Formats: sequence, C-alpha cells, structure tokens
Amino acid sequence: MTTGTAVATTQPAGVPAQSGGYDPYAAYGEQASATRVYITFKNGEYLYGADQDEIPVGSRFIANMTGLRIGWKRWSGKRVTDERMGLLAEGYRPPARHELGDFDQSLWELDDKRQPRDPWQSTNELTLRGLETGDEFVFATSGRGGIGAIGELCKTFGKLYRQKPGMTPVIELGNDHYNHKVYGKTYFPVLKLVDWVREPDAAEPSAEAPPSAPAKAPEPTAPPAPKRTRF
Repeated sequence: MTTGTAVATTQPAGVPAQSGGYDPYAAYGEQASATRVYITFKNGEYLYGADQDEIPVGSRFIANMTGLRIGWKRWSGKRVTDERMGLLAEGYRPPARHELGDFDQSLWELDDKRQPRDPWQSTNELTLRGLETGDEFVFATSGRGGIGAIGELCKTFGKLYRQKPGMTPVIELGNDHYNHKVYGKTYFPVLKLVDWVREPDAAEPSAEAPPSAPAKAPEPTAPPAPKRTRF
C-alpha cells in the first residue's frame, strides 16, 4: 500500500536528505556567516554590506567560477525563506518556475511600484575575492542585467579555461546602459575577464630543493602596518 507521504532518505553521517534540493544547513550557513558580504548592483553602482558602501567601477576581483550557484530563492518579508540553488560546475539544473508553487498572486508581496512581486526569484551568486586584500564577497543578482552579465562572463570563461590549467580568472567591474522606453537611461553590470592568476592551492612545478641553511634565531619584528581599506 502506498501513501502520499514522502520517505526521507539518509545521506552520509545520518543527515536526512531534503526533497526538492533544499539544503537547510547551507541556507542557515549563508544567513549566519558574518564573513559573507553581498554585492548588489543598483543604478549603475556596485554596493556592498549593510551600509551599502560603494565599490568603484573598475575594481578587480578574483572570480570563483567553480563556485557559481544558480537557481531560485523564495523571499518573504525581505528574507529568504526557501531556495533551490546548486553549483553550475556540478551540472545543477534549476527547476522550472511552475514546479515551485506559490501561484496565487493575491498572496504575493508588492514591489516598489505596488505591483505583485513573485516570491520566487531566479538568482545567480558568484563569489569574488579582492586582489590585494583577500576580502570575500558574493555578487548576487536576480535581475536580467545581472544574470546576463554572469552569462556573458561564463561564455568567455568557457572558451578559455581549458587553456589555463591551475589558473583562476580576474574580472573587472564595469557598467553600461541603454535607453528604456518607459524608464529612460537604464544601467546594467558588466563583468569583464581581464586576467588570470594561479590558484592559491595549485601545485607549483616540482624542483629539487637546495640544501637548507642552518636555522637562524628570529629577529624582532616591527609592529604590523595599518590594515588597507577594501578599495
């Protein structure tokens, strides 16, 4: 006899698998981690953190393309309440919108124009690391322009990465615009691949090590220099 009740399977270490691809541990980790600083793009500017500080156009970052996450996030009260996200590098394919539910528009929240806003937003998240500071950010976007920018970056990366083993791309933040019939001058982000750097954990070519010199007593160190600003 069968029933409509889903039976949870068990993953390694006794963690119950979740239906629909939602991982509550990953979702909580995103919200609880203090080191996860998000970058958004608004009106031609890149903004980060709770104070929405600006990142200058032209700033460069190391892009973690293997960590690119795609999918859907469900929003309610300005908080993520559910998600269907996965790694593009692992072949993740997001479900179609009609598979997610929440179809009654009378229950949707209203956007800035007082129009019903779909709680499920198509989302891309790309982790970026500062070239000089090593600070990590997540460029998160649900807009057509932002997802299009990541798509164009993926096209360029896809043509080149096999020729760059052990290397990670460096991107430059840019912007462009077009004239919308209703909203006028409309900006969209541009993520330009400008360079490649060796991955920190990539193995260097091996060579015979020279005989080591006798160890010396450590010399007094100077006080640490003031920390650099992020940009």
